[in-house]
Amino acid sequence: MPTTDDVHTTSLADAAAYRHGPPLAEFARLRSEAPVAWVREPTRRLRSGSGFVEHTGTGFWAVTRHETVVAASRQPTLFSSSARGAFLSDPKSWADLERSRQLLIGMDPPEHGVLRRRIVSAMPTRAALARSIHDHAVSLVSAFVAEGGGDVVADVAAELPLLVLADLLGVPSQDRHLFFEWSNNLVGFDDPDIGGNDVTTFTRTIAEAFGYARRLANDRRRSPRDDFVSALVTGPEPLDESAFCHAWLLMVVAGNETTRHLISGGIDLLLEYPRLAEQFAEGADVSKAVDEMLRWVTPIMQFRRTATADTELEGQPIAEGDKVILYYIAANHDESVFDSPGAPDLARDPNPHLSFGVGPHFCLGGHLARQEAVELFTALRPHVARLRRAGAGSRLASNFMNGFKELPVTLDG
Repeated sequence: MPTTDDVHTTSLADAAAYRHGPPLAEFARLRSEAPVAWVREPTRRLRSGSGFVEHTGTGFWAVTRHETVVAASRQPTLFSSSARGAFLSDPKSWADLERSRQLLIGMDPPEHGVLRRRIVSAMPTRAALARSIHDHAVSLVSAFVAEGGGDVVADVAAELPLLVLADLLGVPSQDRHLFFEWSNNLVGFDDPDIGGNDVTTFTRTIAEAFGYARRLANDRRRSPRDDFVSALVTGPEPLDESAFCHAWLLMVVAGNETTRHLISGGIDLLLEYPRLAEQFAEGADVSKAVDEMLRWVTPIMQFRRTATADTELEGQPIAEGDKVILYYIAANHDESVFDSPGAPDLARDPNPHLSFGVGPHFCLGGHLARQEAVELFTALRPHVARLRRAGAGSRLASNFMNGFKELPVTLDG
């Protein structure tokens, strides 16, 4: 339990506090004063059916230094993803916890390694998806430029990963709009304009996504193809129905949300810093630029771990059962690791950002997200100098995902 000497804060847990961007100043203060600080969680009012229920979390330790986030991430037995799930919000029931434990991100060794290897072995190579990613990126940018701009999120940033996902999963491209709705409902749960803290909508969304997954898996079992889904549900080590549904849900949500917010956040960065836009247009290394966008944006800002024994981090005692939140967004702005972290540098090298995590839970699709962003910004480079804001845009109210709901842009000339 926290002591009277600990630095207490509540803003980090409040989704509404992120509507104007991550609280970087608060993270900087904590790195300096209390790199492992106790956070009190505000009471949340959740809609359930025709009524409301109030829920107050247990509180947690916020870990904000790069070195300490890495250290905890590399000790999955001591800092567990499975004990109470990988998300900041506490499970509302045993069923919720069990569902979380079926997700790859909610597993510990050895189950995590077994499922991860199974998924990796079924995934197509980068080369196999390279043409799909390139063609979709070029087509989307061409259409966006021809229209003279539009909403970066809806027209470009969300569309690219959704189209690639449809190709990867072997489903009709028009079904990508279902993926978009499902991921919005789940990731945007705390946003009043999307999920609205509605438990009923959240539950219905999971049921719809699982229903689609079951139908797809049954189809591939009857008529296997040479594709990713067939490799997962047929063969010598097929995933059972539950394992496939949970793997499917994670791929559909993480496979589009991370890339969506990387791309839209990267474009916002170029709009916010004209000097960077000039450097990029004049030939900055796209790969290094994307890495700096990943560091700057950090689409997934944090994940939860639970201490499985009494321990300590940075000299701060942590009790068995305590909730520990690893803040990648704070680690990515750590002054002891990054020179002038508050000044984006498209040529930053080295760039040991933690935007895809670190350790055994390193993002399974990180290479795809990065590849998609590189292709998109390569196609966009000739037009970057003409990009202008056409409105203020709107950020997601989320303490988990750093992203825009809309980002209107026009092109001069």
